[in-house]
Amino acid sequence: MRIYTVFIPPRSDGPNEPDPIGGAEAVKEGFSWPAFVLSVFWALWHGLWLAALLFFAANGILALILELLGADPLSAGAASLGLAAIIGWTANDFRRAKLAARGFAEQAPVIAASAETAIRRYFESQPPGGGWIAQPGAGR
Repeated sequence: MRIYTVFIPPRSDGPNEPDPIGGAEAVKEGFSWPAFVLSVFWALWHGLWLAALLFFAANGILALILELLGADPLSAGAASLGLAAIIGWTANDFRRAKLAARGFAEQAPVIAASAETAIRRYFESQPPGGGWIAQPGAGR
C-alpha cells in the first residue's frame, strides 16, 4: 500500500460542469522510481514541460562541470546518481505544484494500492451531497 494525495479539479458551477471523479488526480507521496530512472521522459509524460527542461539542463550542466573538472568515471557516476536521486525525491512535488497552479484543490491523503483506488476511496468516504466541493476560502 502507498499513500496518495487526492487533488480535485476546480468547479465551474456551469451547466456543463466536468465530472469531478474523472478529473481528480492522485499523486503518490515519496520517491518516484520512474523519475529517478527516466527524469526528462517522466516529466514529459506528466506534462511538466518546465521540469523536463530543468532536468535536461541540470544533467547537461552536471556533465559539463564533471568534464571541466576531469572527473574520473566513478566520481561522474556517483554525481549522476546523486542528481537522479534528487530528481526522484522531488518529482512528485513538481506534479503537486502543477496541479495547484491549475486550480486543483488538495483534498486528503489516502492509503491505497494504486492512484485509481485512492481516488475511488476518497469519493466513497465523502458525505452524500458533494462534501468534497468545499475548497479553501469558499465559505467567506
